[in-house]
Amino acid sequence: MEMERDILNHAEIEREKFLSQQGTTPEKVIAQKRYQTAEKIVELTVKREKEIYRTLTDRIDQVVCHRFLGPIILLGVIYLFYELSIVQGYKITAYTWPILAAFRDFIASILPSPGFVFDPLLRTISLGVVDGIAAVLNYIPIFIILFALIAIMEDSGYMARVAFLLDRVFRYYGLHGQSALPMILSGVFVGGCAIPGVMACRTIKDERAKLATILICPLMNCLAKIPLYILLVGMFFSAYKGIIMFFISTITIIIALSVAKILSLTLLRKTETAPFVLEMPVYHLPTVQGVLRRCLERTWLFVKKIITIVMVVVLIVYLLMTFPGIGKDRKFYYENQTNHQIQAFFNKIGKDNPYAKILEGSKLTEFAIYRDDYKKAKMGAKSKEAKRSVDEKFSERNGEFFKIVKRGKYKIDGKTVKDNYALKVNKEYKKLNRERNRIKRDIKEETIIGSVMGRIGRSLEPVTRYAGFNWRINIGLISAFAAKENSVATLGSIYQSPPGEEKKALGDRMKEKEKDWTPLHALAIILFMTMYPPCIPTLLMVRLESGSTKWALFATFYPIVLGSMIAVLVFAGGNLLGLSGMQAMIAFYVLALIVTVALGLIKNKEMSEEYI
Repeated sequence: MEMERDILNHAEIEREKFLSQQGTTPEKVIAQKRYQTAEKIVELTVKREKEIYRTLTDRIDQVVCHRFLGPIILLGVIYLFYELSIVQGYKITAYTWPILAAFRDFIASILPSPGFVFDPLLRTISLGVVDGIAAVLNYIPIFIILFALIAIMEDSGYMARVAFLLDRVFRYYGLHGQSALPMILSGVFVGGCAIPGVMACRTIKDERAKLATILICPLMNCLAKIPLYILLVGMFFSAYKGIIMFFISTITIIIALSVAKILSLTLLRKTETAPFVLEMPVYHLPTVQGVLRRCLERTWLFVKKIITIVMVVVLIVYLLMTFPGIGKDRKFYYENQTNHQIQAFFNKIGKDNPYAKILEGSKLTEFAIYRDDYKKAKMGAKSKEAKRSVDEKFSERNGEFFKIVKRGKYKIDGKTVKDNYALKVNKEYKKLNRERNRIKRDIKEETIIGSVMGRIGRSLEPVTRYAGFNWRINIGLISAFAAKENSVATLGSIYQSPPGEEKKALGDRMKEKEKDWTPLHALAIILFMTMYPPCIPTLLMVRLESGSTKWALFATFYPIVLGSMIAVLVFAGGNLLGLSGMQAMIAFYVLALIVTVALGLIKNKEMSEEYI
């Protein structure tokens, strides 16, 4: 054992000496010598009757791997990649979402019935978990297309060419050409997803480049960030939408390359590396069976490892955004408001109305459920036959309720009947239902503000105000931790239209509430969101692919620190220099570009220079 340790120590010393003298790794030199020796042996032993002719693969590579034409072709492939997967795949979700909605309705039907204002806890928690799972499952059509296209690129041999082309740039930042695909999947352009991006890192052999890629993939522009971008751009940069979206798309890549270089020079400097040895495979025509098999395998892996965990995650997030909930006195207050509105409803329809007794007590809640179910069924019925079937079904379910939802116009024995009493109830219930929804929104808003997340949002305000964030924005950003789509949904709940006033778009409501906001506020929020930490499913995938909880925690906190620094720099610095939103954007873009180029000029200890 002692002799073995001495031999290994001596080998490591000699390796470091060779590295310092030659400026390259022994593995790389050995690989080069192997190919050179093999070439000499072939020249000495093989006699060729004909000159070597250029194969079809060689001819294609003359164009595909050309120094200038290659990148142009790559951009075209990337555009096609996104058009088929993100754009067309997202259209397919319009067909899959009704299936998920039907599953949600089935679960709702076997849970305790909802209350008029307060729903049973079991129902709320269960539907919250189902909604969280459905939100993830809804992206499966996109993932299926993504994984199929990846399999086609891999089987055809083009993926190796992508790595070859991009390695010329990536190697200056501690990455590999193989880092390209994960970054593309994660959202090099606006509209990717970090989950398949992180999953794609498993093919990278260089441990340093693999970890660096895993840690920067979440910085890309995933599809879930888009709603907040659109909201803020529409509020403050409506005249410059194209410029702002280009800025968002490219600034993330610029910052990600800088982060990768800093990581490779610091935390990852002692991580094991491997030379980028790339053997170009010949082009093949992918088989349908092979593409489908690999596509389904990757999709099932995603479903199996993510969906089961999402159930627990959604439950935890729900608890954080709900508990401790409103107090007994506030609950009593809302119950009184509800009872007052119900009493006003009955007073308006009149005691002599025959439907008044039908809706007394718990029957009013039953009618509310019946009416909501009827509206959903009607929306789902496209043809006249389907609508007629819905009417027949609900007429059998409760004939008296049916007369009300039909606004007093129904048929008996083939004759049309106009029931003014039912029409009166229908009109007055619409008013009651508006007040009911207002009360439910008020309860939800108060619950969020008083929840654990709400309190955290308020406690962070003394710090986040330097970035232009108030407690309302803090809550919206915190809620996005589980799923970034939550940010806009939460803001919509916080910035509600006052009762009785005309309902306006969220952007207009936010402008009215935040009258002192400027484009600098919006720019700071946008830049913080670009650096936002990965959602919980992505963090779990980071844990699985890196094999370390340490890296998952690092991936959680470093984007928060980085995003906060950038937001403060833009907001506070922009105000200090008197810059407008567009001026601050241009100034930050130039600064980030200079920093990235400067970091790229710092030479790594080991840098891929040869392609074998």
